[in-house]
Amino acid sequence: MSTLSAVESLNTAVAGVLGRMALGVLATLIFAGLIASLGLVPVLFSGVLGYVIVFAPLVMSLYLAWKGDSLSESAIKTWYFAFAAAMGLSLSLIFAVYTSASIAQALIGTTVSFGALAGWGYFTKRDISGWGPFLFAGVIGLIIAGVVNIFVASTALQMTLNVLTILIFLGLTAYDMNRIRDMFWGASESEVGRMQWFAALSLYINFINIFVSLLQLFGNKNE
Repeated sequence: MSTLSAVESLNTAVAGVLGRMALGVLATLIFAGLIASLGLVPVLFSGVLGYVIVFAPLVMSLYLAWKGDSLSESAIKTWYFAFAAAMGLSLSLIFAVYTSASIAQALIGTTVSFGALAGWGYFTKRDISGWGPFLFAGVIGLIIAGVVNIFVASTALQMTLNVLTILIFLGLTAYDMNRIRDMFWGASESEVGRMQWFAALSLYINFINIFVSLLQLFGNKNE
């Protein structure tokens, strides 16, 4: 069974991960912008349906984490873009609230910071595998606090969560890129395609969370 061992093959595999991540992000942003521009947000986010839309991406990501090992590459690909669409539907609420300039600025800020941490995580010689448990614990804390704040609606808590989200998911970006590099080094070529979709999903989730938090912290709302 042939494996990825040459640096060129490794870089090609990781470039495929980043390409898939970028496609997912682009699909999400386009879908969110389309839904917001059509004026569908007030209808979609009224009543129980709004909660379903907001929590759908979380439920889908948990399902992928649970059943992912049993899914084929084509099934994972389908789930990935379905997840991106569900996230776009969820983010349409934010796109309807914030100005286009603020969305663009948050996107640029996310791309720069994400790229910097991803590059560092990929090329660093440091062992950062120990970051994982702390970062994942932080994510669980963010989810719990975020759910609580849906009902509490505390502005101060939301700002704190946004800052923590940026820091935790930037840390996860470096950790994931480091893990992805090691995961593909010596991986079976027959498994590369499947692994790329899972790796892309991890980076996609990091990117979207950083983007949303930056937008909520620094963005200007429509008047």
